[in-house]
Amino acid sequence: AVCLNTCIKARNGECNDGRPKLGATDIGVPYEVLCDLGTDCDDCGAWVPSGHVPWTDSSTPGPVSRLVAKGVKVLLKKTVTAPPFHFAYTDPTKDVDVSGHMEHHGVVERGITKLFYQIFKQGCMPSGPGGKRGLFVDVGSNFGWFAVQAASLGCRVLAFEPVPHFHAFLEYSVHLNGLAHLVDMRSNVVSHETGKTMEMFVPSRGIWGTAGIGGLNIDRAVANSTNEALHVPSQTLDELVAEQVLLMKVDVEGWEWSVMAGAAYLLNLYSVHNIVMEYSPGVPERHFKMKEMAATVQMLVNLVDAGYRIAHLGDATKHVGGSWDSPLPVSEEVTRNNLMYDLVDVALFAESKLGCPLPPALERKWGICNALPEDVNPRSLRSVIGHNTNLWASKRKDLPLSGTVGVIKLDAPGNQYF
Repeated sequence: AVCLNTCIKARNGECNDGRPKLGATDIGVPYEVLCDLGTDCDDCGAWVPSGHVPWTDSSTPGPVSRLVAKGVKVLLKKTVTAPPFHFAYTDPTKDVDVSGHMEHHGVVERGITKLFYQIFKQGCMPSGPGGKRGLFVDVGSNFGWFAVQAASLGCRVLAFEPVPHFHAFLEYSVHLNGLAHLVDMRSNVVSHETGKTMEMFVPSRGIWGTAGIGGLNIDRAVANSTNEALHVPSQTLDELVAEQVLLMKVDVEGWEWSVMAGAAYLLNLYSVHNIVMEYSPGVPERHFKMKEMAATVQMLVNLVDAGYRIAHLGDATKHVGGSWDSPLPVSEEVTRNNLMYDLVDVALFAESKLGCPLPPALERKWGICNALPEDVNPRSLRSVIGHNTNLWASKRKDLPLSGTVGVIKLDAPGNQYF
């Protein structure tokens, strides 16, 4: 047991480490956490952890202490998921995405959470004597929403989150829910190279989750005078994972191509049953990174060539309702034929010829080449998304698919325009 009175709020007659609300059924009111687990012992009682705890003495600050020292508010609520768990987040006026959804709805990305719930429910627990729990690889764990969800349903979790304040939220939620024995939390960047120091930039306002390599996806329209620069060593999935993976989630702000390149052996030698990613072609496009643009499309071509079918979940599916066990929405398929148009468009973009010269039969209201997504081929994946979207790649036979992506169909006449 951990029993310390090192919290600044220790011995004030009120438990401030988050545990008083663990039995509460009311999900409407958030609870502010001021102390690390086990550091408000006289008020809360001793805490029995489920795994290794670094903050067992006053010289090592716990995750809440680290956050409070940086002026970051820690709020706690019970989720509306199946099963429910307790999740820590911050002031929703400063982080409008994850924290905003948690504050107002008690769930983050309900549609994706529903998909993950159904995958975890079927595959987390071992199917027979001597079997292993399913493995969830979470690249870009952020506040830890999906890592905690997976562990609460019985999965083993390998979670990567290099941003210190995100890692602190992840660490606190994992320990609070008694799941530390199932979750391996790493602070490395995942890429196609091992041991390289990567520079990241982290916003303090807007959407905190846009933190990423080089800060390429940070919204410049949001005033962020205190963007934090980090230097973090990288690892590849190939050096860390050598077994079947139930689900891999990749959400790294345009760095997906690098993560997948560093998982080539994993994908070839072992079964990765499901891959859900935020596909972000807009990130390299915005900065005219031509090699990364091509690599982003080629990543999907490689998956299709490896036997995966890809469902375009999109933004609409991201927040769909319905019961947790109801059928998943039907998605359009991203095919190899679609992606060939994407690859050609990348080559044209690199030559500043995308959309130019204008076919004589067309008239348009913009006069520039390389407009995205207006000038891309209408049969491409890129034609139906803005900056980014959500994809589900799987080899399962019951993937809910109907039709293919594109503004016009692949078999439309060659002279049909939009």
